[in-house]
Amino acid sequence: MFKWLAVVMLSVFMVGCAARVDYNRKSIDLAIGMNKSEVRAVMGEPRRTDVNEDRERWIFWNPAIIGFTPIDNETLAQDRLVVTFVEGKVTRWGNQTYMDDAAEISRKAMENSMTLIKETQKTAQ
Repeated sequence: MFKWLAVVMLSVFMVGCAARVDYNRKSIDLAIGMNKSEVRAVMGEPRRTDVNEDRERWIFWNPAIIGFTPIDNETLAQDRLVVTFVEGKVTRWGNQTYMDDAAEISRKAMENSMTLIKETQKTAQ
């Protein structure tokens, strides 16, 4: 009985470890200017994509393991990696967060405001 229990526990342990991908190690092979097919060859398929008019992001992560239970949640993932493309080419990668998105939105809003102020000043003269 003990042997069967040991075999089952070892099998569960091995299956749980086998599915993890080390995205940080794989990201060493990324380079600025790579296209999407090159990134796909290095990293595999993204778990999620995020696209807006200026850029596209591919997000990779492994399920978090809490106790013996895998939880597939991007927010809880310890190894989240984001690859950013502009015009189909890699411009950066790393652990970009929602705060990065907020900073990007604020920067764009400030640029738009400054452009409007300059245009208003030109027409007022």
